Amino acid sequence: MSSFILGFGVALPAAEATPPMDILYGHFEIHADYVLTPGNPDAGWQLNVSYNKNDNFNDRTQIVRLDPETTTIIASPRTGMFDNGNPILITSAVSRLGPVGAPLWFMPQNNVLGTPFMGARAVMAPGIFQTFFNGNYSPSATGSISLRLVSVTGTGPDAGGQFGLWESDGQTLLFYFGPQTNNLIPTLPPNAHSHFNWGFTKLGSYFLTIEALGRLNPQHGGQLTSTQKVFRFAVPFSSRLQGQATVRAGFVPAGKNFHLLVEDAADNVAYTPTQGFLEASAAASGEAQTTLPGAARQMPLTFSTAGSPVANLVGLAPALAAQGLPAGALDGDAVKLRLLSVSGPGHFAVLNADGTGLLMNSADGVDAADEITLSSGADLEALAVFTANGLYRVTMELAGTQGGEPVKSGPMVLAFGANLTAAYTYAQWRDSFERTHGLPANTLANTRADYDKDGLSNGAEFQLFWHGCDPVKGDAGLLPKGRPEGDAAVMDFLRDTYKDTLNEKTFQQSPSTSPDMQTWTTRNARVTGRALETCETCAEAGNAYGRVMLRRLRVLDAPGERRFFRFVFKPD
Repeated sequence: MSSFILGFGVALPAAEATPPMDILYGHFEIHADYVLTPGNPDAGWQLNVSYNKNDNFNDRTQIVRLDPETTTIIASPRTGMFDNGNPILITSAVSRLGPVGAPLWFMPQNNVLGTPFMGARAVMAPGIFQTFFNGNYSPSATGSISLRLVSVTGTGPDAGGQFGLWESDGQTLLFYFGPQTNNLIPTLPPNAHSHFNWGFTKLGSYFLTIEALGRLNPQHGGQLTSTQKVFRFAVPFSSRLQGQATVRAGFVPAGKNFHLLVEDAADNVAYTPTQGFLEASAAASGEAQTTLPGAARQMPLTFSTAGSPVANLVGLAPALAAQGLPAGALDGDAVKLRLLSVSGPGHFAVLNADGTGLLMNSADGVDAADEITLSSGADLEALAVFTANGLYRVTMELAGTQGGEPVKSGPMVLAFGANLTAAYTYAQWRDSFERTHGLPANTLANTRADYDKDGLSNGAEFQLFWHGCDPVKGDAGLLPKGRPEGDAAVMDFLRDTYKDTLNEKTFQQSPSTSPDMQTWTTRNARVTGRALETCETCAEAGNAYGRVMLRRLRVLDAPGERRFFRFVFKPD
């Protein structure tokens, strides 16, 4: 096991009470509370997401409630694939959700490592409600409530996605929520704690409006009473841009801030460059090979300054993405996209759409000629071309003038795989970096070795690819740092869930924190922590998630005056 200190002591304020939270794994409930409120029975309800600090569901003093408006439950990698890596598909047993053989993401009824273990819970005193059975209410000394699905909205349903909730006992599947059903969990008695399978059929967001309802016993008025709340779920996008992609340049005049997005129109999603992987899988055309001798792979790209029309944004606020380069924001209504550097096992070039002309080319050295001008609202069709298979980091910048003053972005890195996918293996990563740096084959084969002597093992650098790590260059300074954030101490980092699928079957990247560098608290899918104490949550700026996630280790419980952070990697 290896680790690396990433931050040093910072002064911190006191902890806040109810921060935003997302859930990738752990035991949580859709939670209904009710207390009698004479004269206004609907006021007695509260709906939340909850967990128990001690997992004793008879101990109400240990319940922690999270606001559904700031809590998102995420379909982690294991919800869409088996432990052997094979995808989970719709079977005939759940074919009401879609065609047999179509993809399915589901949070299982059983507690499976690396998945959200989602249940339904009711907390109220016995005897408040009548019992609901076979569609009828009857007075009861115990009573029960129901949960009803009112609606499902979001970008997942907009793309044709279905949501279903069902219970499985051996061979029997009983649908409660979903198509062609009455959309009801009919009976939750006081202190009920029940688990179900939660299934989704498309990528994107799912906003579930759930109603809690019940009929009061006659001595309490006998009224039917209810309340509704929206619960947020999400199925992450692939972070893969396959076949072709759009690279969108944007500028915010007020802050003089540039941004780049890589967009997949087919999946209706765009990513910031640190969370999207461009896959150049097509063989180079004859024209491309003539223009760039040795060309092996190519990928069609559209460079654009128009705002992004997609509904799902990973890493950038949708309002900024939709803005693009506004007319009049820069002098001449144009921005220059400049090539700064290329790191990879071969050369990189941008060719015109038919492959007959060079627009950028690293083969003859990167210089001032390696730039293209993009006009406001316009598109430029091009080809990205590579002379060798492998991983490439292509660093660019955006530049222009505003009121006669030059403005430019910082370096922006596009990650490409020439004949590699975002799910590239350690062997493929090793081979690519060995060829990039002219090293003998298998120089980097040992995941526990530290070739560049920077304190990070080769295996750690593999997992930290999205932070810019290179196993042949000392680059510990690229790693995330701890800082105060409101009432918490935090460390933000990028998690590649192709490398760490959160089920202990692959590489593992576990963030860790300490107040004194002696006693460390580590968080992962097995040691989850608690939402309002020390846990891993999200730090995303957009409205969607990808398989490359911006994560946050957050310390809310007594962050103290000093706080240190590190990672624990396996294999070390």
